[in-house]
Amino acid sequence: MIARNPKSLSALSAGKASYGARSILDQAEDYLECAKLYPCMYQPPKVIFEFMSGIEENLANKLKAIGIIVKGEILPNSVYIEDCDDSWSSESSDEESLCNQQSSLEQVSQCMEEHPKIDTLNLDVTAMMAYVSNMTNGHCNYVFIQEVLTQQCAWEAERPVKPVLERLFEGKSLVCCRTAWDDFEKIVNTLGGPMEKVRTEELKKMVEVFPDDYGGDDDYPRHNLKVRGHVRLRSKIIFNFGHRIKALTVSANEGFLRSSLQQGVTYAAFIHESRALTEGKESTAKKIEL
Repeated sequence: MIARNPKSLSALSAGKASYGARSILDQAEDYLECAKLYPCMYQPPKVIFEFMSGIEENLANKLKAIGIIVKGEILPNSVYIEDCDDSWSSESSDEESLCNQQSSLEQVSQCMEEHPKIDTLNLDVTAMMAYVSNMTNGHCNYVFIQEVLTQQCAWEAERPVKPVLERLFEGKSLVCCRTAWDDFEKIVNTLGGPMEKVRTEELKKMVEVFPDDYGGDDDYPRHNLKVRGHVRLRSKIIFNFGHRIKALTVSANEGFLRSSLQQGVTYAAFIHESRALTEGKESTAKKIEL
């Protein structure tokens, strides 16, 4: 919050201030640069300046021209500002066209945020497990010794995950990083049953596996994400890979996203319910008729 009246803001932006004083235009540039470092769905967040006491028209136009969304009452320009800033107040037809173009770009940006055209899905280990699990492929009618598996079966009967994933996968390129695939394959080889292993081979034909470092270097916030609590190294590698290639990461790991957000880092992700591999445990479970 900055406590200044509209005339002071305009005067400061016109350079009428003590040495070293920063105008609201300088601050706007800083906010816009910061927004680029923390994209949401691969689009920089909107920067909104709200003026509770209003803002003079010339200054409001300058802020809008650089990409700031201005809220608050637009006030007439003071005589002082009009005299000192004729070059801005006497807008030519070219400048009006530029403002209209800027407005159109803002609308396009908003549309992209609401309907992002993401054609690549980055699969987390949890997504691949849910896809091949016997539980999600018609075998959720069991009561297991492990209570968590029985609970997941009940959820699966109410809210099947496989149809959700299949619909999400339609028309998309499926990718994952080497760490994700190797860990997933290791889990399947250790815990998976025969049919789950068959589905894994089918999934392997659908997914393109890339090196962990594919796509260049991580940006500053994600490179410096601290590994602690729910932020584990494997998850950081997988989600950072998805971010670098501008993919939507499909995962059940909501804990990682929450913990990352606490560190100020966000990811583009589709969260589904968790499902474990169950075929290997069906022999000790009680089958029920649905």
